[in-house]
Amino acid sequence: MEATNKGRRLREDTTTEGASPEPHELPPEIIREILIRLPAKSIGNFRCVSKLFCSLSSDQGFAKRHLDLTNHRKLIVSGHNMYALDFDGIDDGFEGIIDLTAVELNYPLKEVPSKFDEFIQRIIREDAVVGDELIKLNTEMYLKKWVQFIGYSNGMVCVSPAADAVFLYNPTTGDSKRLPDPAGGNIYPTYGFGFDDLTDDYKVVKLVADTRHLNASVYSLKSDSWRRICDLNYEHDNDGFAAGVNVNGAIHWLFILEEADKRVVLVFDVKTEEFREMALPGEAEDVSRDFTAGDLNGRLCVINSRSKRHGDDDIWVMNEYCVASSWTRIRLRLLYRCMRPLCSTNNSDEVLLVSNLSDEDIVLYNFKTDARRNLRISGANLSGGFETHMSIESLISPNLYVVEN
Repeated sequence: MEATNKGRRLREDTTTEGASPEPHELPPEIIREILIRLPAKSIGNFRCVSKLFCSLSSDQGFAKRHLDLTNHRKLIVSGHNMYALDFDGIDDGFEGIIDLTAVELNYPLKEVPSKFDEFIQRIIREDAVVGDELIKLNTEMYLKKWVQFIGYSNGMVCVSPAADAVFLYNPTTGDSKRLPDPAGGNIYPTYGFGFDDLTDDYKVVKLVADTRHLNASVYSLKSDSWRRICDLNYEHDNDGFAAGVNVNGAIHWLFILEEADKRVVLVFDVKTEEFREMALPGEAEDVSRDFTAGDLNGRLCVINSRSKRHGDDDIWVMNEYCVASSWTRIRLRLLYRCMRPLCSTNNSDEVLLVSNLSDEDIVLYNFKTDARRNLRISGANLSGGFETHMSIESLISPNLYVVEN
C-alpha cells in the first residue's frame, strides 16, 4: 500500500515537473516601457488590442514621454490634398533619383467640395453646352480645397483646409480639433503656430489687415478661446500672407515698416505674447526685392524668392539668434522658381532639402559641392501645386487638453 502511494506521488511529481507553466500577463508598467519605445504609428494601431493599450495611447503623460524618446521625421506635403512621406529613410549620397511614396492623409474637411467643384457640378447637372459640345474641363486638381499649412509643433500641425476654418491636427493619429472662430474679421489673414513650454500650451496667432493696421489675436488651446492683443503698424510684404516661421520659441514674418519703407522681421514671442522687430541684412531690407522667411535646422533664414528661374542667388542665415551681426550669406548655385530650405538628412549637415515647386519635386542639395539629386514623389496628385513641410510622428492630441476657465 505504501509503495503504491509512493508511486502515485512520483507520477504526480513527474507530471507536475513536465507540465508547461501557466501563461502570465506582463505587468502594466512593463507593457508601458515596451510601447513607449515603439513608433507612434504602431502604438496607434494597437489601440484596439486591449483597454490598457487604448488608455496608454490616449494618455497625455505617456504621449509627452514618448515624444522625448522618439524623433521620427515625416515630410508633410499639402496642396489640394495632404500626404505624408518618410524622410528619415533617405540615405546620403548623390547618385540617381530617390523615389518617395506618398501616404494620403485623412485630414479635417477633406471631403468638403470646393466652390469650383460645386460650380462644375452645377454646369454638368444643367447640361450646359458651348457651341455644340459639352464643356470639358480638367477639374481633377480642383476637386478639393487648397489646404493652407500654418505650422507644426511636437507632431501636431495647424492647417486651414477651408476659408475661415482652422484646425489642430495630428497626421499620425488622425486626431483633430477645430478652433473657434475669432472676432475681428477675416480680411487678408496670416497665421502662426507655436508651443509655449512654460505653460505647456499650444497657441495660434492671427494677424488681420484693416485699412490702417494689423489686428493681432492669439488662440490658447488650454482655454480654447481667442484673445485680442494689439494693433500693429505694418504693411503686408510680398510674402506677408505666408504663415509665420516658428524658430526658437517665436514666430516670424516679413513685413514692411511703413515709416521707414524697409522690410523687417516681425517676431511674436509665444511665451510673453509680445511683438518685437528684428533687423535683416541690408540686401533683404530692400522692398524692391522679394524675400521669404524660412527655418534651416532651427536657424532663422531669409531666401530670395523671385518667381522667374535664376541661379547664383543666396540664403541669409542667422547663426546666433537675435544677433544681427550673425547673418551669414550662403551662395546657392541652383536654378529654381521657388525654394525654401527645410532640414538636413540624418548623416550630413551639408545636405539641404529644397522645395522645387516648378518641377513638382524636392531637391537634396550640397552647399559644399553644389551636387544635387531629385526626390521624386509617387502616389500623389500634385499637378495643382504643393508645399512641403517637416514634422515628426507623435501621439500628442489637441483633444487631451482640459479647457481652463
